[in-house]
Amino acid sequence: MKRAILPLVAIAALLICGCMQSANQDIPENYYFKMKKADVNSPVELIRFAASIRPHTADFTVEERVAFFEWYLKNRGFNVSFAYSSNFQNSGMEHVWLVLRNNLGENMAVEPSYIEMEAASVSPTTPEYKIYQKKYADIYELSEKAGGSDKYAWWKRASGQKLLNENIMLAKKSQL
Repeated sequence: MKRAILPLVAIAALLICGCMQSANQDIPENYYFKMKKADVNSPVELIRFAASIRPHTADFTVEERVAFFEWYLKNRGFNVSFAYSSNFQNSGMEHVWLVLRNNLGENMAVEPSYIEMEAASVSPTTPEYKIYQKKYADIYELSEKAGGSDKYAWWKRASGQKLLNENIMLAKKSQL
């Protein structure tokens, strides 16, 4: 009996570990790279910075765009995380946006899909962007707890793959 239980326990452990990692299995290796810290002190600076990013995301979904912005900002040294609401604007719909924390300790909302979401700007200050149920530190945590990596997989698009490869190459050059 004991001989039969040990293999079953081992198989169960492998299945559980595999299931837990399946939400993140499609995220590219070395998704984040170390950069020096960056900061913005005002929404105006953030809007200028974000305006240069958005054109690269024209063919992304709302979910892919927020993941790309998080990746782009985090890989440039910004302190950014995901904010999740299961009932955004009391609509019954879930939504994810970003929260950028600056060196002064202030949080600024970042809405990469401000046009689609009809927000006033890429850095909205309205109450609905201050209310969220959960905050996720990175794409791994977001994918695991809010829909799986395929939902946010901007890197699977041809345009996303190109952006990923170009940025990895730039990061490697800056480390030389």
